[in-house]
Amino acid sequence: EVSPCPPPQLLGDPSMSPTHSDPPDSPSCPPSSEEQLKQRLAEAEDKAQVQAQVTSLLGELRESQNRLERSRAEREHLERRARSDAERCQQLEEVTQGHQVQLDQLRLQVTNLETALRVERRGATEEKRKLVQLQAAYHHLFQEYDAHIKASLEGDKRSQEQLRAAEAALALKQDLIDHLKAEAERQRAALETIPVLQAQADIYRADFEAERAAREQLHGQREALQEELNQLRQNSPKSPIFFSRARLEEMRNRHSEPPPAPVPGRGFGGLLPLAEEGPDLCCPKCQYKAPDMDTLQIHVMDCIK
Repeated sequence: EVSPCPPPQLLGDPSMSPTHSDPPDSPSCPPSSEEQLKQRLAEAEDKAQVQAQVTSLLGELRESQNRLERSRAEREHLERRARSDAERCQQLEEVTQGHQVQLDQLRLQVTNLETALRVERRGATEEKRKLVQLQAAYHHLFQEYDAHIKASLEGDKRSQEQLRAAEAALALKQDLIDHLKAEAERQRAALETIPVLQAQADIYRADFEAERAAREQLHGQREALQEELNQLRQNSPKSPIFFSRARLEEMRNRHSEPPPAPVPGRGFGGLLPLAEEGPDLCCPKCQYKAPDMDTLQIHVMDCIK
């Protein structure tokens, strides 16, 4: 606070002026009128000076009061500003404390995130290793699958070939069935001629008996020749089949003779089938079908030469 200025000392105060001091008590004569006039003029001048000083002092006092008011207003403004700054500083301190708490929380979160990141990195490394293993297993399984598909395709191809072969065989079987059906129809038609053929068979029966006797005789000769052939094979193991020239010529001449002619039938000679057929005698080299064993043996000897 600005202390008030002390009141200035009046220079023209009559009590302080030596002209207004009490005259010494001395015996003197009373002043004259001229002296009184001078004294009054001096007093008037002193009074004018005092008034001028008072006016000047009042102006200074008013100016000092104005400065004091301005100083007080400025002080109040500064006090308000100081209080506002103090409140702002307190708020900033509170905000700073809040920010410090948030900073601590963020640091804790960063620490937790770094820990989680390390865990995730370890997990990612493990997952990467598992992924490599899975890729290797997938590649192996894909190769096995590819090989299985190729094998399946080959199997399907073979199955299709077998199917086509089976279809071809089935077609052949169907043709055979059709042929057998036609043959059955022919046999059925032939069965209708059985009564007529029975009569013809009765006529040929006697001739057949004679022919059977001749065949039995030939069969005996063939067995004898077979025994002789076996003996020759045992005697000569290096040669698969051995015949003497005379025996070979005898067998060729015998088998070159024409068979006895059957008794002519009564109009049905071409319809009677053979009553008995021999076994299927085939050459093992060229599949030649021989009528009997002797012919087969002769053919085999010529064929292997």
